[in-house]
Amino acid sequence: MIKRSLAGLLVLTLLLSGCAVTSEKLLTQIEKRVEKLDGFYAELEVLVFSLGGEQSYQVKQWQTADNRWRVEVKAAAEAQHFICDGQQIWVYQPGLGDYYRIDAERGALELAPPFMLTGYLQRLQQADSFTFKGEQDYQGEKMYNLSCAGQLPGETLQLWLDKKTFFPMLIETYLDEQLLNRITVKKLELNPPLPAELFKFSGEAESEVTTQCQREPLTLAEAREGWPGSIFVPTYLPTGSSLFVVTRTMEENREHLILVYQGHKNFTLIQQARADENIYCSAKTSKVQVGQRTGLYQQNSDRSLGTLWWSNEQSDFVLTGALPLSEMIEIAESLKPEGV
Repeated sequence: MIKRSLAGLLVLTLLLSGCAVTSEKLLTQIEKRVEKLDGFYAELEVLVFSLGGEQSYQVKQWQTADNRWRVEVKAAAEAQHFICDGQQIWVYQPGLGDYYRIDAERGALELAPPFMLTGYLQRLQQADSFTFKGEQDYQGEKMYNLSCAGQLPGETLQLWLDKKTFFPMLIETYLDEQLLNRITVKKLELNPPLPAELFKFSGEAESEVTTQCQREPLTLAEAREGWPGSIFVPTYLPTGSSLFVVTRTMEENREHLILVYQGHKNFTLIQQARADENIYCSAKTSKVQVGQRTGLYQQNSDRSLGTLWWSNEQSDFVLTGALPLSEMIEIAESLKPEGV
């Protein structure tokens, strides 16, 4: 099954000479020429554009045909590693003792490897339709240029594919014609030798964050250390949901507190100090009432995932999950300062 799924993502390094590629033949040729490909290694430069300014990331990624992968993301002095051995996914920051682990089968739904090239090819193949713009020049080479719908309403992907490998060498994501990010492939190796050690991780059992998250008071107490203001937690949860992972990250010079809940309906709640910044709204973003406040709501293209933004006097919140809007609002309206 893994081979078949990758067959829809990757291609062989050689194409039949003289075979013209058209919009009708493109995806068929990608699928036919991948079955002998064992894996790849890539180095990327990622630029993310937001209201807070431009952010730059250096990314390395490895993937094999048997569902093992590794992604290393570096931004300034910080780094984060994602490792999947086919059965478990580990997420950790080098230099820190803690980490968390997710079952790979469930993680495939909750935790996509960031900026993975094969993920963009998968979106291309799963799109209801795409536009093939023929050959275009990119850095002195002819490449195939395509566009298709992204995950969110109003989102569009632009991909420049290498004519020999069919891997994307440049990817741009737009939301209602506003550029969100640009991924440039600096190095690409197909079928390289990939040591098994790349996809292994070992950590001290007492440092596993997932086990600590089952003890809610301890986890929230640790998260509260040094946090500016109150930590807000939902007093209402969907049936069967429980706190899974608590993490703190720094983005755009603001610290983010991330609460991940698992259960029959998985969702993520992000909290950060209020910044009074305007959220970019697409045509598919709608205003909703969250108690006495006005929030914003948007669904992805297949309506399987929703995102709700709102604020109170202290904090900005983002709630994302496979939940109906009514239940997301119920969670949002139930937030109380932790310990109250």
